[in-house]
Amino acid sequence: MKKIFLFSILSILAFSNGFGQSKKNDLKLTVSALPLFGSSDGFESGINGIVIKPSIGYFISDKTSIDLNFSYATLNDLTVGNIDSYYNSYAFIPTLRNNFVNKEKLRVFAEFGFGLGTIKYDADNSSMRNSQHENLSGGISILNIGIGGNYFFNEKFGIELIIPYLSTKNITSDNSNNLYSGIGPTIGFTYILN
Repeated sequence: MKKIFLFSILSILAFSNGFGQSKKNDLKLTVSALPLFGSSDGFESGINGIVIKPSIGYFISDKTSIDLNFSYATLNDLTVGNIDSYYNSYAFIPTLRNNFVNKEKLRVFAEFGFGLGTIKYDADNSSMRNSQHENLSGGISILNIGIGGNYFFNEKFGIELIIPYLSTKNITSDNSNNLYSGIGPTIGFTYILN
């Protein structure tokens, strides 16, 4: 029943009439996700985790917005000290985004952001937790530089694709400094609130 309700709401939003461009003082809400894939000695093959990124953005000009991104990430199938483990992380990343194409249906942008967060490693079986889990846990920094685009179905509702370069570093542990560096394609939905 919930799926039918959600599909109905999304359909109404998607097929409403009217289109517009981003403009100064627009306020937008975006929810996006990024699957985390693994295939190495330390990870099993396949999707091992996910990053969920809700954000709110405010257009300071017709083409430029300041976005406040919040992220939650979880990664399973890790091995820490020969113990099956996982991690959860939370981060806050202020981002500056500039639309260099700002059409009615299509917006193409570049973005830059830097933020801080926290990461906590734990054993799948809590009785197997060891000091390495605590040593790897701590503060993180995240650098985000990317390009992306929005395709709007109507004046308010659209889909978003971002192809960012991400660099995530553990800033409080000497045991593991570089958590992730690479491309992280992200897809989500955008809604203009005003």
